[in-house]
Amino acid sequence: MKLYDIDVVKLIDLLDQTKGNVYLVTEDGNRLNLKSKLIQLYGVRTLLENAKNSTISAELNVENPEDELLFINYMMSK
Repeated sequence: MKLYDIDVVKLIDLLDQTKGNVYLVTEDGNRLNLKSKLIQLYGVRTLLENAKNSTISAELNVENPEDELLFINYMMSK
């Protein structure tokens, strides 16, 4: 799922609710497990940097289908 116009606080809240692993995949092919608080900080920095340049995007890979619904509902409610 591609990420656009992210509310960082809400994203962190959603990550805290997930049961399985959630990966941030950058254009460079880096896979960062966002269940780690340290990686969340790095990942959020990456998202904020990417937000400045609309040609760069990142996406989330979610292992648990229930967790995927959390993110889909969030993106649809925007």
